[in-house]
Amino acid sequence: MALFRTKRLTLAIADEMASLAVQTAKANKFAPISVVVMDPDGSEIVTKRMDGCPPMAYSKLAVAKANTCVAVQMSSRAYGNKYLKGSDGISPSTSDVYVRGLNQIVSVESGLVAFPGGVLIRDRDGSIVGGLGVSGAAGDEDEYCALVAVQKCSAADELVTEPAEHVCKTLKTEVW
Repeated sequence: MALFRTKRLTLAIADEMASLAVQTAKANKFAPISVVVMDPDGSEIVTKRMDGCPPMAYSKLAVAKANTCVAVQMSSRAYGNKYLKGSDGISPSTSDVYVRGLNQIVSVESGLVAFPGGVLIRDRDGSIVGGLGVSGAAGDEDEYCALVAVQKCSAADELVTEPAEHVCKTLKTEVW
């Protein structure tokens, strides 16, 4: 009889990632953020909120960003691009595609979001090991903090992020 084992982030690695995201926000003088690291099943492992970050809205958005990653198996930016932009990646999506995306978001009681800040985390074999959501700064800044957190943690050589690279243009300190 074969046993299957799901790969997961440890509490120590998840906590390290959350702390790295906060450090990245501070180093770049971004607005205070909330950070959530989830396992592949969508359960929270670690949640942190910087002093000065509004407790309700941003914490819920960080959860939704991380949840989007593990629920639809793509970054929250990629999910938004799929339903909010046309096939050329620039023009708006057609109304039927847009409505399909909205229906998904509503049907899971707003557990999904279609904007940057949620990063999907895979191991080198392609298995999803978690999702990291950041909210509180601008979307590109949130995503940058999440990417740095994964790519600078002690397990980084075993992990792959989606997206792989940032597009943030407001960096004050390049940690990349």
